Amino acid sequence: MNLYHNVIIRLISLSLLIVSNSINADIFVREDIITTPDINRFSMCHAHGCKSVEQLSLTQPEWQKISAHFQPAAESAEAERIQIANAIAEFEQIIGVKTDTTHDKAGLFEYMGSYGQLDCIDESTNSTTYLLILEKQGLLKWHKTMDHVTRGYFIFGWPHSSAAMRESSGSENDSENDSENDSENGTEFAVDSWFEDNGQRPHIIPLSQWRSGWTPANEKRIDEQTNR
Repeated sequence: MNLYHNVIIRLISLSLLIVSNSINADIFVREDIITTPDINRFSMCHAHGCKSVEQLSLTQPEWQKISAHFQPAAESAEAERIQIANAIAEFEQIIGVKTDTTHDKAGLFEYMGSYGQLDCIDESTNSTTYLLILEKQGLLKWHKTMDHVTRGYFIFGWPHSSAAMRESSGSENDSENDSENDSENGTEFAVDSWFEDNGQRPHIIPLSQWRSGWTPANEKRIDEQTNR
């Protein structure tokens, strides 16, 4: 693909992302997306910007595969983040079969328009749903689900969305204040599954780092420079 075609594809992709963000500033206000999901009824987005929304459920064997990632219970927030990443990967593997999205590839530009491909709006909405299910089932001791987040609203900062969560104390009496502006309850994290193929573990990184433009490629370059 020559440079001209590559630039055109990127500009088209940017336009679609901007439209998605302007229409769905908070994707959960849509009537066709379940805002209180559980294992018996939840929504799954795909086809870019939640163009397609499917209403799904999990069988008991499927749920057991997901919940098994939380056994034994985590003794720290860091350990629980590993469990969450593994559980979301399991969700994607199971749901990919149900929705024919098992071949979703990391990122968007190269695979834009491919059948079964998800963009960051789809990914962030789905990951938020999965976090809410885990939380409702009492599996999250150290974290609280947040509204999904978006960075880079301008042309030189590509619009990109991610699921997010806040670290809590691990106490049953921990505050349930869900305001994004209140970070006193603990560090906030992006839970970003867009950078990996379907069924792979999402990246969980501090939200402040993610907002600054974090990508796996940037992190790899920093690591390489540090190890020289």
